[in-house]
Amino acid sequence: MNGARKYCEVFKNAEQVGSLYILPHYHARGKTFRVYVLPAGEAAIENGGINPPLNRDAVEVYGQTGGDAGWSEWYGWIYKGPWVGVFNALYDTRVKNIEGALLAMGVRERMTYIEDRKRKIALLDAYEG
Repeated sequence: MNGARKYCEVFKNAEQVGSLYILPHYHARGKTFRVYVLPAGEAAIENGGINPPLNRDAVEVYGQTGGDAGWSEWYGWIYKGPWVGVFNALYDTRVKNIEGALLAMGVRERMTYIEDRKRKIALLDAYEG
Protein backbone atom coordinates (compact mmCIF):
# COMPACT_ATOMS: atom_id res chain seq x y z
CA MET A 1 0.00 0.00 0.00
CA ASN A 2 1.05 3.65 -0.22
CA GLY A 3 4.15 4.32 1.85
CA ALA A 4 4.88 0.63 2.43
CA ARG A 5 5.90 -0.76 -0.96
CA LYS A 6 9.37 0.81 -1.30
CA TYR A 7 10.40 -0.29 2.18
CA CYS A 8 9.12 -3.83 1.67
CA GLU A 9 11.34 -4.05 -1.42
CA VAL A 10 14.38 -3.60 0.84
CA PHE A 11 13.29 -5.14 4.15
CA LYS A 12 11.97 -8.63 3.44
CA ASN A 13 11.52 -10.05 6.95
CA ALA A 14 10.86 -8.86 10.48
CA GLU A 15 14.11 -7.83 12.12
CA GLN A 16 15.53 -5.79 14.97
CA VAL A 17 18.26 -3.24 14.30
CA GLY A 18 19.36 -1.53 17.47
CA SER A 19 16.19 -0.26 19.14
CA LEU A 20 14.15 -0.44 15.93
CA TYR A 21 11.91 -3.40 15.21
CA ILE A 22 11.08 -3.45 11.49
CA LEU A 23 8.01 -5.34 10.39
CA PRO A 24 7.34 -5.69 6.64
CA HIS A 25 4.36 -7.76 5.58
CA TYR A 26 1.53 -7.93 3.09
CA HIS A 27 -2.13 -8.76 2.81
CA ALA A 28 -4.36 -9.64 -0.12
CA ARG A 29 -4.38 -6.08 -1.47
CA GLY A 30 -0.79 -4.98 -0.94
CA LYS A 31 2.20 -4.42 1.30
CA THR A 32 2.17 -3.29 4.91
CA PHE A 33 5.10 -1.82 6.82
CA ARG A 34 5.56 -0.91 10.45
CA VAL A 35 8.47 0.26 12.59
CA TYR A 36 8.53 0.07 16.38
CA VAL A 37 10.92 1.70 18.86
CA LEU A 38 11.89 -0.57 21.73
CA PRO A 39 13.48 0.49 25.02
CA ALA A 40 17.28 0.69 24.73
CA GLY A 41 18.92 -2.72 25.08
CA GLU A 42 15.63 -4.63 24.95
CA ALA A 43 15.27 -7.51 22.50
CA ALA A 44 12.07 -7.73 20.49
CA ILE A 45 9.68 -10.44 21.58
CA GLU A 46 8.49 -11.66 18.20
CA ASN A 47 4.85 -12.43 17.68
CA GLY A 48 4.81 -14.71 14.66
CA GLY A 49 6.95 -12.46 12.46
CA ILE A 50 3.91 -10.65 11.07
CA ASN A 51 2.39 -9.10 14.19
CA PRO A 52 3.57 -6.30 16.47
CA PRO A 53 6.22 -7.35 19.00
CA LEU A 54 4.92 -8.43 22.38
CA ASN A 55 7.17 -6.00 24.26
CA ARG A 56 5.01 -3.95 26.61
CA ASP A 57 6.82 -0.69 25.93
CA ALA A 58 7.20 -1.00 22.16
CA VAL A 59 5.92 2.13 20.40
CA GLU A 60 4.75 2.02 16.79
CA VAL A 61 6.39 5.00 15.10
CA TYR A 62 5.81 4.14 11.42
CA GLY A 63 2.58 2.53 10.33
CA GLN A 64 -0.89 3.16 9.00
CA THR A 65 -1.68 6.86 9.05
CA GLY A 66 -4.91 6.86 7.08
CA GLY A 67 -7.32 5.05 4.82
CA ASP A 68 -9.29 1.90 5.50
CA ALA A 69 -7.24 -1.01 6.84
CA GLY A 70 -6.97 -3.76 4.25
CA TRP A 71 -8.40 -1.61 1.48
CA SER A 72 -6.88 1.79 0.94
CA GLU A 73 -4.50 2.38 3.81
CA TRP A 74 -1.40 4.50 3.52
CA TYR A 75 1.67 4.50 5.72
CA GLY A 76 3.93 7.14 7.20
CA TRP A 77 5.61 8.36 10.37
CA ILE A 78 3.19 8.37 13.28
CA TYR A 79 5.82 9.90 15.58
CA LYS A 80 8.94 11.70 14.37
CA GLY A 81 12.20 11.76 16.30
CA PRO A 82 15.82 10.67 16.00
CA TRP A 83 14.74 7.18 14.88
CA VAL A 84 13.67 8.64 11.52
CA GLY A 85 17.28 9.53 10.68
CA VAL A 86 18.52 6.16 11.93
CA PHE A 87 15.93 4.34 9.82
CA ASN A 88 16.63 6.46 6.73
CA ALA A 89 20.38 5.80 7.03
CA LEU A 90 19.71 2.06 7.37
CA TYR A 91 17.41 2.13 4.35
CA ASP A 92 19.96 4.06 2.26
CA THR A 93 22.72 1.60 3.21
CA ARG A 94 20.56 -1.37 2.23
CA VAL A 95 19.66 0.24 -1.10
CA LYS A 96 23.35 0.88 -1.83
CA ASN A 97 24.15 -2.74 -1.00
CA ILE A 98 21.45 -3.91 -3.41
CA GLU A 99 22.73 -1.55 -6.09
CA GLY A 100 26.27 -2.85 -5.50
CA ALA A 101 25.09 -6.41 -6.01
CA LEU A 102 23.42 -5.35 -9.25
CA LEU A 103 26.67 -3.79 -10.46
CA ALA A 104 28.36 -7.12 -9.93
CA MET A 105 25.88 -8.76 -12.29
CA GLY A 106 26.57 -8.96 -16.00
CA VAL A 107 25.29 -6.15 -18.21
CA ARG A 108 22.52 -8.26 -19.77
CA GLU A 109 21.25 -9.51 -16.41
CA ARG A 110 21.36 -5.97 -15.02
CA MET A 111 19.41 -4.51 -17.93
CA THR A 112 16.81 -7.28 -17.75
CA TYR A 113 16.40 -6.74 -14.02
CA ILE A 114 16.14 -2.95 -14.36
CA GLU A 115 13.60 -3.13 -17.20
CA ASP A 116 11.51 -5.70 -15.34
CA ARG A 117 11.57 -3.57 -12.18
CA LYS A 118 10.58 -0.42 -14.10
CA ARG A 119 7.71 -2.29 -15.73
CA LYS A 120 6.44 -3.57 -12.37
CA ILE A 121 6.74 -0.18 -10.68
CA ALA A 122 4.91 1.54 -13.54
CA LEU A 123 2.14 -1.06 -13.34
CA LEU A 124 1.82 -0.69 -9.58
CA ASP A 125 1.97 3.11 -9.69
CA ALA A 126 -0.87 3.14 -12.23
CA TYR A 127 -3.12 1.08 -9.96
CA GLU A 128 -6.26 3.00 -9.02
CA GLY A 129 -8.11 0.43 -6.94
